[in-house]
This record gives sequence, C-alpha cells and structure tokens, in this order.
Amino acid sequence: MTRPIVHGDNISPYVRKVRVALAFKGIEYENTQQNPFGAPAEYRAKSPLSKIPCWEEGDLILPDSSVILSYLEHRWPDPALLPAEPGPRARALWFEEYADTKVAESLAMIFFQRVVRPAVFKQDADEASIEKALTGAIPDIFDYLTDCLGDQEFMVGGAFSLADIALTSSFVNFFIAGEKVDAERWPEIAAYVDRIHALPCYAPIVAGDQPRR
Repeated sequence: MTRPIVHGDNISPYVRKVRVALAFKGIEYENTQQNPFGAPAEYRAKSPLSKIPCWEEGDLILPDSSVILSYLEHRWPDPALLPAEPGPRARALWFEEYADTKVAESLAMIFFQRVVRPAVFKQDADEASIEKALTGAIPDIFDYLTDCLGDQEFMVGGAFSLADIALTSSFVNFFIAGEKVDAERWPEIAAYVDRIHALPCYAPIVAGDQPRR
C-alpha cells in the first residue's frame, strides 16, 4: 500500500501540527518539501489556495491542516487527539482555531519578518510590525493562555490533545526568530511550551526543524 504524502515545508507551523499528530498516532507517511510561495501549477491543482500542508492519499486530496487532522482522527481514532466528552472536545477545537489564527499570525509573523522575508523576498523586516506584535498582541495571547491553562499540565481535559499540538507549533518559529517567553512574567506558559515540545512525539520534530549552523 502506498504511503500517504504530506506536501509542505516542514518549517510551517501548520505542517508541523500535522507531523506531530502523525507521530503521536504512529502513522507512516511520505514528506515532500513544498514552498507555498510561487508553487507550481501541479501543486496549485491540489491546493487551490496554494497553502500548506496538503494531504494526498491516493485520490483523496485534503489541502488544509484542520481538515487533515479531522480526517486523521476519524480514520485512526486511537490514540485519540480529541477528548470524548462534547465540552472538552469543542474546547480543544476552539484552541486549534485560536492557534491557527491569532497565535500563528502573531508569533509566526515574527519568523516571517525576520527569516522568510529577507531570505525569500529579499526585503528588510518590518520592524514596526514586529514591535507592535511583541508589545501588544503577543502579551495578550500569553495572558489569555495563562488564564486558560491555570495549574494544569495540558490545556484541555487533563490529557495531551490537538489543542496542545496546535497552540505550541508556532512557538518553534517564534524561538527560531530569536524570541522567547519571558519566564518571569509568564512562567506557566514558558513551562507549558517546554513541556509539550519535550514529549516523545514532538521533541524530534522540534529538533529537526532547527536551522542548520
């Protein structure tokens, strides 16, 4: 049987989210490195928004990370990445949405400005946008996540879930861009991210995504 394929650049937080879920579930797959910028027509035929990741399994094409994760959870339900109870399950899905929008657009934006923009587009970083995020949106995110986490080990239902994968994926890019979580101001979030990144399904991916010196 042909292995499914995940198309997408590993440095993307959305691609990483899928890769960690696959590692947690023990699903074997092929991994192609597809840059979303200037993608060829062949890829745009699979992913009409030219976004990554894109899942290809025979005739099944799924060009969205959240849709891919929903499919994986139904196709390979054990071990589960979503709580069984309706309330916690919905809460985990909310955190995935929050991670894919607010968290990614703020934390991964720093990476885009400092790393992607100079390397890919040969443009200087927008320092004003970076400063605005670091002093406004990002502290608000960390405050919100601190309130939601409380003194719990995981974000939802007392167990590792899709919420934890999604929320911590963009932090990898944030750290590569030279930033960190202020452990004095947000000790719970600093420890939470470190704890999730150290899990067996996550740690090798975090290590592999670091830039080569």
